[in-house]
Amino acid sequence: MSIINTSAPGNEFLIKLGARGNLSFGVENWDEVFNGKLRQILISHGDAINSIQVSYSTTPGERLVLAHKHGGDGDEFDCVNLESWESLTMVKGYYGPVRRNDPSVVRSLTFGTNGATYGPFGTEEGIPFCFHIPSGVSFGGFHGCSDGRYLHAIGIYIKSTARHHLGPKPERVYFGRSVHSVE
Repeated sequence: MSIINTSAPGNEFLIKLGARGNLSFGVENWDEVFNGKLRQILISHGDAINSIQVSYSTTPGERLVLAHKHGGDGDEFDCVNLESWESLTMVKGYYGPVRRNDPSVVRSLTFGTNGATYGPFGTEEGIPFCFHIPSGVSFGGFHGCSDGRYLHAIGIYIKSTARHHLGPKPERVYFGRSVHSVE
């Protein structure tokens, strides 16, 4: 897990949750972080996930920004269109080799929102993984590894939606017999 300070308004911090899949050499590492609202997830797949691409809007009603495509072409193509009120709450899937001696790749992906579940895309075989996005944090982007054929690994960024600590300020902390004021 990494913590990254962004240049976004409000000086938000992103938390990078580790990628699942094959993190070996010879594949392109990428980060897709955006300061906006996720609107579409474009998936190319077949016996595994070939590529992922997203689009997002930076302000309501603004044109969509299409991010880079990560990976190659597959047998099938699906586009998940999120409603303006939907937020990503879960990303899960499987990773493993397509054939016995091949390197591991992301075999399937499923996306959950506060309104629906999309997928599974690809083949649900291999080692399962799941990223839950609990209340109090929001989705901040994807990261992973890919080559010209497959998505080899995927992880997510989350960011805190809290802006202030609203709990009561503690007045005293007790350590044995001593009393220390907390300012």
